[in-house]
Amino acid sequence: MLTTLQRHLTPRCSVGVLNLTRDRGYTAGVLSATNVGRTIADTVRVFRLGGAYDVVYVHSAFVPSVTMIRAGLLLIAARVRGARTILHVHGGSLPEWASSKMRRLLIRIIAPAANVMISVSDGITTVLPAKRTVTIYNGVDTDTFAPIERGNRNPPTVIYAGLLTRRKGVVDLMDASRLLLSRGVAHRLVIVGGRPDEGVAEEQEVLAVASGLEDFIGAVPHREMPEYLQRADVFCLPSWFEAMPLSVLEALASGLPVVASRVGQIPQVINDDVGRLVEPHDPGSLADALEELLTDTELRRRLGSNGRALAMGEYSLESTVSEILDVVRAIGVQRRAN
Repeated sequence: MLTTLQRHLTPRCSVGVLNLTRDRGYTAGVLSATNVGRTIADTVRVFRLGGAYDVVYVHSAFVPSVTMIRAGLLLIAARVRGARTILHVHGGSLPEWASSKMRRLLIRIIAPAANVMISVSDGITTVLPAKRTVTIYNGVDTDTFAPIERGNRNPPTVIYAGLLTRRKGVVDLMDASRLLLSRGVAHRLVIVGGRPDEGVAEEQEVLAVASGLEDFIGAVPHREMPEYLQRADVFCLPSWFEAMPLSVLEALASGLPVVASRVGQIPQVINDDVGRLVEPHDPGSLADALEELLTDTELRRRLGSNGRALAMGEYSLESTVSEILDVVRAIGVQRRAN
């Protein structure tokens, strides 16, 4: 998402990028000496660069506490240098995580470090300070992600695109796939995914379950995802929790029917006109929903066409970028006025 935003914002304003992504082996959200040292180093980097920009834009899951405090330190470093700050919050587990008074208090303590908080879903918005938060849904580039004529491929292909972690429901999907095969429902299951924030141990657990899967792709550059989606017939994301996953919008824009969990903002996007919703942690119901689509080519074609129209009409990237740019300009003007 950040790469896409950078590409679309750059023609309209001067954009610098400080990549704080860690290499393989890094475990996010864990209180450790290594992470403390990295946070200190990153805070110093933001402090050094912050004075050169009107606005510092931080993108974070904002959960758990360690990640929240880290985001707060980065924002404070920018504020000390005189920059205005935006915190873009995308953590789908935040509403559930913020169920205790102490955690909500931590949010209230850290939130003032951001001049504006952008939430990607209604659920996230409910736990952030109302006066400081705007809700801007994710948008998809409908030129890059576009459908093709798929015909009647045999067997049809189900694709999963997401992190290799149990919380994304990828193991549930593999269980559902085995159940479908036992019913005689022929299909291919393609798994495209990268290392999760939880680190290598979580990834290895998923890889062990997927060891016998023929079409396990693993991580691919995002620029290659349109081609993978065009090769598929159904998209599936059976996550245990989400905010508003961009992968669902990319699948819709690619003309794919979507089977996804009834969590986060997904039910506001996916209905029976464009796909099927299932409860999380339920491989049996997931298999039922997939079977309906895998055995009916015309249904897949109709739902895919409806999904493409929905993505173009209500979730365009241009609309999302315009809303974010309005926020950037507004607080940038405030900074210059001061």
